[in-house]
Amino acid sequence: MLDACSVLRLLTCTLLLACGGGGGGSELDAYPNRRAHFASAGRTLGYVANRESDSVSVLDLDSVQELGQVPVGRDPVDTDGPRHVVVDAEAQELYLVLSYPDSIQSPHAAANSSGPRSGYLVALALDDLRPLGELRLAASPNDVALSNDRSELAIAHYDTVLALENTPDIAARRATLAFVRPASALARGSADSTSLVTCVAPATVVYGPNDTRAFVACTGEDSLAVVDTLNQAVIARVPAGNGLANKPYALTRNRAGTRLALSNQVAQTVVVFQATDTPLQQASIPVPGVPFFAAFLDDERLLVPLQGPSGAALLDITTGSVLASAVYADSDCNNPSDARVLGDGRLFLTCEGDHYRSGHVVRLDPTTLAVDARVSVGIYPDRLAVLEP
Repeated sequence: MLDACSVLRLLTCTLLLACGGGGGGSELDAYPNRRAHFASAGRTLGYVANRESDSVSVLDLDSVQELGQVPVGRDPVDTDGPRHVVVDAEAQELYLVLSYPDSIQSPHAAANSSGPRSGYLVALALDDLRPLGELRLAASPNDVALSNDRSELAIAHYDTVLALENTPDIAARRATLAFVRPASALARGSADSTSLVTCVAPATVVYGPNDTRAFVACTGEDSLAVVDTLNQAVIARVPAGNGLANKPYALTRNRAGTRLALSNQVAQTVVVFQATDTPLQQASIPVPGVPFFAAFLDDERLLVPLQGPSGAALLDITTGSVLASAVYADSDCNNPSDARVLGDGRLFLTCEGDHYRSGHVVRLDPTTLAVDARVSVGIYPDRLAVLEP
């Protein structure tokens, strides 16, 4: 008869064999990764943050299908408001900001001198969008840009609460541009940031042809600001356009970073600048709607999404003319806000929708700008990031 110790040893050996610990079986992972994986496999992939769904949609842009929609964020109750996915293909990471657009400061917090809710910068793994690291930011992060050498991240804080402070001192109403360097520190959990007071309601930031300059659309000051990123100083602010009120918001660059397209939403113009220390206007083109994030097809042509009414226009920078335009029904593309041009010439728009139901990403016919393919994403999609094979 087996004694108690022998029975215990027998049970232990049986459990080890059942779990693959006896040498012949395969080991089982105690904490298996059950997240969906999104391998490129030669496909062109797209990533778009859904502000009101607290998710990122991963798209196959070749077949124009959604591969999956992955939850992101850190608050189980409040809306995290993820914004502007940026892809670092070499590091196999994604970056985005959490903006908390619906957060309301309580009277108790205000009485105790607590400011608006902080935002966050988040790093996600490219293969399955698992969280890798995060960094607390100032309130209302709106946009993030990755430097050309991938070493630095710049974040614009579109702080409209600060912009509306009841003070005649414009300097007191200026919000910050944050810098994170090295960018790779975010995934390692050792990231820190520095900040530069830049302008009133900085909405969008892009890097120039090299990483010593960043350009900022300053909505609250009606200007385009130039930042020396090495010395962290604002070296110029130039008028956003020729109107009495322009309201610059969306800023994009050509592939080389030598030209900028600034969309002025009140003046309804797209102004093209040289990306120099004192940016010079090269063209100012009226458009038939409110312009958002344009895309350079080349150095002579721009694709511009429009709202009010929903549509798109193809602009000739040299002549200032509209080469083609289209108006979209809500069922095709409601409130387009971001244009993307792929390396092979394919055109895509992100369509915000009505901010209460699913938005869409659509592919356009390059000649007529008509919608020829369409995929649903989450609620209130932001800008589209593309990973080409």
